[in-house]
Amino acid sequence: MSDLFIRSGWYAVKTDAAQISRGTGRGRVQRGTIQLGFPDMLYLLSLPGTPLCLTALVELKTATGRLRDTQTDLHQHLRQLYGLNVQVVRDVTEVHRLIAEGKRLRRLFKEEQVHL
Repeated sequence: MSDLFIRSGWYAVKTDAAQISRGTGRGRVQRGTIQLGFPDMLYLLSLPGTPLCLTALVELKTATGRLRDTQTDLHQHLRQLYGLNVQVVRDVTEVHRLIAEGKRLRRLFKEEQVHL
């Protein structure tokens, strides 16, 4: 699914949140600061003429895949405290919907810049 984002001009960042060792006991070394439950992927889309970008926080799941409790809890935390909505993507239709929304917002942003 990442290929669809990349071909549409998005930059893909795999967070590897599930791969980070936690704690320091029994030979485990803390390697990062990404919280357990953080989305699998970040997709970035530039906003031309500005140093900012659009970001999609995406949790990739199979059609029957379930969110772990740590994922549900962190996604809720991100939504409540920061207004960030993690998108749980299960098929290419949902990918196309996010890509289209990014293009729509980018177009609106460009139109707004013209009026400034």
